[in-house]
Amino acid sequence: MNTQNSSQSISRRNMLRTSGVLAASGVVLAACGSSKPTVTRIGESPTTLKLDDVAVTDIVLLRTAMSVETMVSGLLGDSAVIGLADPKVAPVIASFASAHIAHLEEIRPLIAARGGKAFEETNEKLMQSYGQTALDLVKEGKVAADALALTHALETLVAGTYQYFVSLTVEPGLRASMMRLGVKASRRAAIAAQLIRGGTAAFAPANDDAGVPLVSTLPSAFGSLSAVQVALGPVTETGSRNTILMDTPSLNSLIY
Repeated sequence: MNTQNSSQSISRRNMLRTSGVLAASGVVLAACGSSKPTVTRIGESPTTLKLDDVAVTDIVLLRTAMSVETMVSGLLGDSAVIGLADPKVAPVIASFASAHIAHLEEIRPLIAARGGKAFEETNEKLMQSYGQTALDLVKEGKVAADALALTHALETLVAGTYQYFVSLTVEPGLRASMMRLGVKASRRAAIAAQLIRGGTAAFAPANDDAGVPLVSTLPSAFGSLSAVQVALGPVTETGSRNTILMDTPSLNSLIY
């Protein structure tokens, strides 16, 4: 199967078409290669240990999905996020956090059926990379709009993760399960986008008067290939806010 064509055919737009819902785009993270430089050695070089070869199996993808769902549930369910949100919006965010816990109940039997062991913890690599930073900025800034902005970014991240994982999944039947989970996250991303910028005009991409892209329910036709970006926290001395880049899991953040 051609990877590029496969990525387009399983885009978030197509996932949501089948369910009658439009949503934000997903993320695909490509691993970078490295070259081996030639250098002159002076003295004795230290002994290095070769890393064990690891395989990205369907079980690895499912375990990683559990770690992402747990991470997002913890972030959205944090009292700082819920307490900051508008009272009318807070129950929606809380329900999203609960939905990710429900996803875990769907993934556990999929892992068990394939002889694997469920992963019951958060994804520490992603938390260290951007999760904790995002939460700290929300707490520091105390900007009510940040609660929804973080919600939209995280739901977009989850949907993008499943979009990416579908392209890596070997077992055809499991791809369908991945897509169903991705559709649910895409629906929540669409709801969050509408809560931020509602109405039919908000479905299409647009910029504000300063040329800054606005949140849209359908950012692009086939899903973004870039990291999910979200501005959070207090205004800095330069008059801007901190922008967090959220990438889907890669080789060093998969749960083997």
